[in-house]
Amino acid sequence: MKSLRRATGLIGLILLGAFLVPYIMKLPQLDITVILLGGLGLAVYDYFSSGNDEDGSP
Repeated sequence: MKSLRRATGLIGLILLGAFLVPYIMKLPQLDITVILLGGLGLAVYDYFSSGNDEDGSP
């Protein structure tokens, strides 16, 4: 079941990246680009840190 959770998390992360990358590439304002990169970075951090939980909580 853990592999299914990791696979669906990876699919979600890829879809989020595919959604945000055009905005990050096209926006001329640096402040909005930093906010979008921060949101994507938090999602990546959550994906990699969620695999470290050993207690089995969702």
